[in-house]
Amino acid sequence: IGKKDSSFIIPDCVMSIGGEAFYGCDSLTNITIPESVTSIGYGAFEYCRSLTNITIPESVTSIGDRAFEDCISLKNITIPESVTSIGDSAFHYCTSLIDINVSVNNNNYQSINGNLYSKDGAKLIQYAIGKKDSSFIIPDCVMSIGEEAFSHCTSITNITIPESVTSIGDSAFKYCSSLKNITIPESVTSIGDFAFNGCYSLTIYCEAESEPSGWYIMWNSSNCPVVWGYTE
Repeated sequence: IGKKDSSFIIPDCVMSIGGEAFYGCDSLTNITIPESVTSIGYGAFEYCRSLTNITIPESVTSIGDRAFEDCISLKNITIPESVTSIGDSAFHYCTSLIDINVSVNNNNYQSINGNLYSKDGAKLIQYAIGKKDSSFIIPDCVMSIGEEAFSHCTSITNITIPESVTSIGDSAFKYCSSLKNITIPESVTSIGDFAFNGCYSLTIYCEAESEPSGWYIMWNSSNCPVVWGYTE
């Protein structure tokens, strides 16, 4: 990683990119992945903060946890038909990411307006946090909001959660520093730890009369103001 090359072409013989293989390669702006590669490992490109362009070929079937975490210059990424698994927080803290484009032929994932969902739309996996929209309405089909799905999205001030949602993952809205209000419907039976950590401008409106037993003890770790029994 001490090299100062701005681009790198992975040799055609390579079949897998190992865990943290390019971790912290700040000089790289472009990486070409050959058709021989089938898997991208844990944190493979984590902290490649100058990386603006990367090609994921049709041969790749799995993308590991935190594979592209903190690639703060990466603006868009295309996920081909071949990908069957994307690890947790694969695009966490990609603060310039405005478009996650999934092949329409992919059987496991889909993109809606540049955001990443499960194919059936039941799980919102990753919001493209580089967008500058101030509000977002989660689609009615969504049942779960994934771990760190909105984490570090600094533009959003208001998010609407539909009645279809039953679970909110760990750190789902962590450090959404501009988020001012959010209403949690009574349908939500589970909220993970640190879900609203660092949301210091946030007031949480809960339709439930009191805290449900399935909400983790650290769900409101920053002690945001909470209004219980909220009705519009």
